[in-house]
Amino acid sequence: MKLVSLKNKLHKTFCTIRMRILLITISIIFLISGIITAISYYLVSGSLRQNLLQTSEINLSFVCSSINTNIEGVTNYIHSCQTSDRIQKFAMESDTSDNHIKREAHDFVTDTYASNSSLPSHLVRLVIIGKYRNDIIQLVEASKSTGKVSSQAILETPYFELLHDNPGKPCTEILPDPFYTARQIPMIPFLYMIYHPYKADEIGYIFAEISTNVLTDPLRNYPAVAGSQFYYKIGGTLYQYTDGTLIPCTGSYHIEPSENIAYTALHDNTSILTLFHQETKETSLLIAQPLLTENWSVMLCVDQHQLSQNILRSFLLILFFIIVIASIIGVILFNFLSKTINVPVNQLQKRIRRIEQGDFSRDSSTEWEHELGDIGKTINRLSENVLHLMNQRIEDEKQKKDYEYQMLQSQINPHFMHNTLNSIKWMATIQNAPGIAEMTTSLARLLKNVSNGTASLITIEEELALIQDYFTIQQYRYGGTITLSIKVEDESLLSCQILRFTLQPLIENAIFHGIEPKGTAGTIQIHVLKDTCGDIHIDVSDDGVGISPELIDTLLKQHSGVGSASFFKEIGLDNVHKRLQYEFGSPYGLSIKSSPGQGTTVTILLPFRFKQTNAAKLCASAYYNQNGGSND
Repeated sequence: MKLVSLKNKLHKTFCTIRMRILLITISIIFLISGIITAISYYLVSGSLRQNLLQTSEINLSFVCSSINTNIEGVTNYIHSCQTSDRIQKFAMESDTSDNHIKREAHDFVTDTYASNSSLPSHLVRLVIIGKYRNDIIQLVEASKSTGKVSSQAILETPYFELLHDNPGKPCTEILPDPFYTARQIPMIPFLYMIYHPYKADEIGYIFAEISTNVLTDPLRNYPAVAGSQFYYKIGGTLYQYTDGTLIPCTGSYHIEPSENIAYTALHDNTSILTLFHQETKETSLLIAQPLLTENWSVMLCVDQHQLSQNILRSFLLILFFIIVIASIIGVILFNFLSKTINVPVNQLQKRIRRIEQGDFSRDSSTEWEHELGDIGKTINRLSENVLHLMNQRIEDEKQKKDYEYQMLQSQINPHFMHNTLNSIKWMATIQNAPGIAEMTTSLARLLKNVSNGTASLITIEEELALIQDYFTIQQYRYGGTITLSIKVEDESLLSCQILRFTLQPLIENAIFHGIEPKGTAGTIQIHVLKDTCGDIHIDVSDDGVGISPELIDTLLKQHSGVGSASFFKEIGLDNVHKRLQYEFGSPYGLSIKSSPGQGTTVTILLPFRFKQTNAAKLCASAYYNQNGGSND
C-alpha cells in the first residue's frame, strides 16, 4: 500500500503544471547548453589547433633559422678557403719541398678557423688536397686527429666519386667518420673544388666533414622546444632527434601531405605532413620547413596530447560558464513562468474550491490581463450564471408550489362533493328529472378527476373526457346555446400524454370571455393533430368576440383569473402555460392567435409521448358512453 501511495503521489507531483514547467525549463537549458557547448567546442578546438600549429611553426622557424645560420657559418668558412690565393697556391704547387707555401696556407686555415667560435663544434674535419701533390693540410681537433688521413685515403672512400659529381652538395646520409675508429663520430661529408685562379681547371679539393651538431645544437639551446619531437630529412633518410643525437627511423615510415588540416601557414615554405608508421599503425602530424641545404628539411611533430588537453581544459571551462549562465537564466525563467502561470493557477484553484463550497460571489482578483485572466473572467461569469440559475430555480419551484396549492384550494373537498352529487343524481332519477341527473353525473366525474391529483400526466383521451363532462355542465347553464366539436386526425394521438386540466381553463376562457360577451350562440372546436416535426398541436378555437393584440401580450405573462363565478377561478392561461413549460421544457406551451370580432384560437404544443394504458381505454369508454359514475 505504501508503494502504491508513493507512486500515486509521485505521479500527481509530476503531473502538476509547476513540475512540467520545471522539466521543460531544465530540458531547454540542457538543449541550449548542449548546442552552445558543441558550437563552442568546434570553434575553440579549431582555434586551439590553429594556435598550436602557429606556435609550432614559429618554433620550427626559429630552429631552422639557427640551423641555417650554423650551416652558413661552416659553408662561408669553406668558401673562404676555396677562394683563398694561399690555398690555391698550395694546390697548384707540385713541389712539396717548399714548406713556406704550405705553412701560409695552413696559417690561413687555422687563423680563419679560430676567428669563428662555433666552428670547432660544427666542423669535424677539413682536409685540403692538391691534385698534383701528395701532402695535405688537415684541420681537426686534437682529440679527433689520426694518422690515417691522407689524400689517397680520401680519394678511395666509397662516396668520393658521388661527392665529386655533386660538388658542395650533400649526397650521402649521416655517416661515421671513417678515419677515426676510437669511437663513432657522426658526420656528413662534403667535397668542394679548388679551381685555378685564371683557368677553369681543377687544381685540388676541400674535403669537409660537417658535424651533426649543426642540426642539433639549436634544439639543445632553445628551451621553448624542449620536449618537442623533431625529425630531420637528409636526402632520402628520415632521422629522429632523441637526446641530442639523430637516430635513423627504421621500419616502415611513410610521409605524405596532410589534406584534412585546414591551416593557413605563416610562411610560404611551411607544409603540413602526416607521418604514418605501418607497424604500430600510429599517425603523427608534422610541420615541415626546408633548410638552405638542398634536400634537407626539419619537421616538428605537433603534440596531439597537448592539443587534446588544451581542448579539454577549454571545453570544461566553456561548459562550466555555460552551465552557470544557463542555470541563472533557468532560475530567472522558472521564477518568471512560476509567477506568470503557477500563481494565477493556484488562485484559480482556490476560486474553484470556494465555488465548490458555495461561494458564487465575483472575485475580481482573478481577472488578469492575459489568457489566464480570461479564464478567471469566464469562471466569474459562470459562477454568477450558476447563482442566477439557482435563484431562478428556487423561484420557479416556489411558483410551482403556489400553483399546486391554488389547485388544491380549488378542489373544495371533492370527495364530499362527489358523494353528495351522487345522492342528488339518484333523487333526480327517482323524480324523473333526467337533465339534473345528467348534469349531476358530469359534475361528479369532474370532481372525481380533481380528487385524483393536480400535476400528474394523463392521456389526451382522458383529458377530452374531462372536458366533455365540464362542457355538459356549461351546456345546461347556457341552455344549449353553446356547442363543442372535437376532431382528432389520428386515433394514436389520443394515447399521448398531457397535463391534467390543461384544456379546461382554455374552454372556460372561450365560454366566459369569448362567446358570452357576444350575446348569441357560439361554437368551440378542439382540433388534435401532429406536425411535421413530430410534435402535437391541440387547437382550441371559438367564434367569440376575440382579443385585442395588447391583451394577447399580457395573457401569458401575468396571472389572469376567469371571474369569480368560475369553478377553477385560480387557474389562468399563464398558469397553464408555465405548467406545460415546467413539465416539457421551454419550447412547449401555449400560443394565441385572435382578431377582435373574429374569434380566438389557443394552440397547445406538446411533445409526442405515446402511452397506451387500461385507464385510457376506460376513459375512452366513459367519453363515448357518457354514463355511469363511481363510488368512493
